[in-house]
Amino acid sequence: MSTYEDIFGKRVKFFDEDPTLDSSYEGQVWYNSATGTLKSVVTFGAWVSSTSLAGAVRSGVGSSGTQTASLSVGGEPGPGYFNLVEEYNGSGWSTATNYPLSIQGPLVAGTQTAAVVCGGNTHPPSVDRTDTFEYDGSSFSSSGALPAGRRGLNNTGFGSQTAAVQSGGLTPGGTHNTSNEYNGSSWTAGNTINTTRYVHAGSGTLTAGIISGGVGAAPSYNSLTNVEEYDGTTFTAVNSLSVGRGATAGSNQAPQTSLIVFGGNSTPGPSINNTESYDGTNWTAQPNMASARQQLGGSGSSSSSGLAFAGYTTTAVATTEEYNNSINTITAAAWAAGGTVPYASRQNMSFGTQTAAIACGGHPPGNLNTSVSYDGTSYSSTPNLNSATRIGGVAGTQAAGYEYGGIQPPGTYNVNTQTWNGSSWSNSPYNLNNGTYGMMSCGTSTAALSAGGEDPGGSPWNVTEEYDGEGWTSGNTMPVSRYYGAGDGTQTSAFIAAGSAPVNTTTLEYDGTNWTTGGSLITNTGAGAGASGENSDSGLVFGGSPAVAVTQGYDGTSWSTRPSLATGRGFTTGNGTATAGLIVSGGPPSGTSTATEEFTGTTETVTSKTLTTS
Repeated sequence: MSTYEDIFGKRVKFFDEDPTLDSSYEGQVWYNSATGTLKSVVTFGAWVSSTSLAGAVRSGVGSSGTQTASLSVGGEPGPGYFNLVEEYNGSGWSTATNYPLSIQGPLVAGTQTAAVVCGGNTHPPSVDRTDTFEYDGSSFSSSGALPAGRRGLNNTGFGSQTAAVQSGGLTPGGTHNTSNEYNGSSWTAGNTINTTRYVHAGSGTLTAGIISGGVGAAPSYNSLTNVEEYDGTTFTAVNSLSVGRGATAGSNQAPQTSLIVFGGNSTPGPSINNTESYDGTNWTAQPNMASARQQLGGSGSSSSSGLAFAGYTTTAVATTEEYNNSINTITAAAWAAGGTVPYASRQNMSFGTQTAAIACGGHPPGNLNTSVSYDGTSYSSTPNLNSATRIGGVAGTQAAGYEYGGIQPPGTYNVNTQTWNGSSWSNSPYNLNNGTYGMMSCGTSTAALSAGGEDPGGSPWNVTEEYDGEGWTSGNTMPVSRYYGAGDGTQTSAFIAAGSAPVNTTTLEYDGTNWTTGGSLITNTGAGAGASGENSDSGLVFGGSPAVAVTQGYDGTSWSTRPSLATGRGFTTGNGTATAGLIVSGGPPSGTSTATEEFTGTTETVTSKTLTTS
C-alpha cells in the first residue's frame, strides 16, 4: 500500500495552525495539531450569484461565449420578443448593439467578439427564421441563410463563427433531426442526429462536438437524457445524462471532453436546478444552481467554468449565476449595511476610503456644519465645519482633505475652501474662482478637481477648476454642462456621470488637460448619485434621484451592471474604490437617511477542506 510520501514525495506536515494558503498548496495534506484535523487544499464546485441582466427579464435567449465574455441575444416576453443584446464581462452586463430582429430562441455560436447568430422565431406573425448574422463585438452583418427556418435553437449551437454546427430544432410541423454546418459564409447540410430534439445544449467544435438533453418529438415532447458526440461527419450516441432535461443550457465554448450542462425542465415536472459535468466518457453530478429555471442562457469554456443567466422559473427572470470548480471560495460582489451616521441628512459630502472616511455637512433642516469620521464599522464625532455647507465638492483622505464650494446660509453660491487636517477644520486662503454647488469633485488635498455645478443664475455649468495646494486655476471646460452628477478618480484621471443638464447617460473623462466622452451609463440614474473609483478606468456610480438603488461599474470603456443597493436613495454621496465603495446618507427629494452601505467586489480565497477528524 502506497503512503502519502510515496505518492506525493513529501511527508504530512504538522502545524499548530493552518498555513497561509495559495495555489501552491493544491493537493497537499497537513495535520493541524491544535484542532486535531487532517486538511488539504482540493478543488470543489459551487455556483455563486452574480449581477442580473441590465435590461428586461427574459427567457428563450440565444447565448454563447465564456464566463468572463458572454453574449445574450433576443428572448421573451415583451409583450412580443426582444432584439436586446447584452455582454457579460465577468462582473456585470452591459447593453450592446441590438439584433436586427426581435427574436426568440436563436442559435448563437462563437465568442463575444466573433459570433454567428441564426434561426429563431419572430412574432407576430410567427415566422421560423433562416436569417444568419455575424457579430464582431459591435455590429451585425448579414450572411448566408439557413437551408430551412428553425426555432428552439437557444443553446444548441457549437463551434466558432467560421465553423459552426446547427442541429435539431422546432417548426410547426414538429421536431427535427437535421443538422447544418457553417463555414463563415454559408450553411451546408450535415448528417442527421440520432434523436430528434430541440432546446438542447451544445458544446465543442465542428470536428469534436456534443449535444445533450433537450425536448424530444411529439406528441410526448419528453425531456431527454440522450447525448451524442459529433466528429465532423457523424453523430454517435454516448453515455446519457442522469436527469432528463429540456430547455437546458451548458458551457457551449467548452471542449467535448470537459463541459457542464445545467438547468432546464423535466417532463412531466417543473424547472430544475441540477448540474452535470462530462469528462468525455462519464457524467457526474455537480452542485445545484440556486435558481431552478428553464429556457435560460448559458456559456462557459470548461467543466470548471460556466455562466447561467435569464430563463423562466414561474416567471421570466434576469438572474445570473457563475459556476466555478477550483480551490477557491468565491464570494459574489454585494452591498452590505455599514455603520449608522449620527445625523440624518441628504446633500451631504464624504471623502476618503471605505474604512477611513469623513462625512460632513448636508441638509435639512437648513445647512448643517456637522462632521463625523468613519472607521469602516462606526462613526464618531469630529469638530464641525467652520461654515455650514451642503452639496459642495470634497477631496482627500481622512487625514488631509478639503471641502469647497456648495451652498452656505442664506443660500449663497460659495467660493470658500475649508481644510481638514485630520483633527480640525480651518478656512483656507485659497478660494474657488467661481461660486457654485452641485459640482462633481475628486482628488487629493494637493491635487483636487471641481467640475461643473450650478452657476449663480441657476443654470448648469461646464467650468473646471484644479487645486494644487496653493490655489485654484481654471481648466478646460467640459463639453457638456452638468450638475448634481457623480464623479471620482484623480485630478489627472477622473470620470463624471449621471446628473442633470438635462438628465443624460453621457460619461466624461478628464486626463488633467482635456475632457473626452466615454461610455454611456446603462441606466439613467438622474441627479444626486454617488460614486467611488480610483481613476477613469475603474469606478462605480450608485443611487440617484428620486430614490434609485441601481449600481453600475465602469472599466474605462463601458458601464456594466453591479448588485443594487439595499435601499434606493438620491442626493447622496460616496467614496472609496470600485471594489470597496461607500454610500452615505441621502434619500428621496424630501427625505433623509442615516444609513451607510458598503460595497465589496467579488473575492476569491484559497480554501482548505477537512479530510478527517482525530
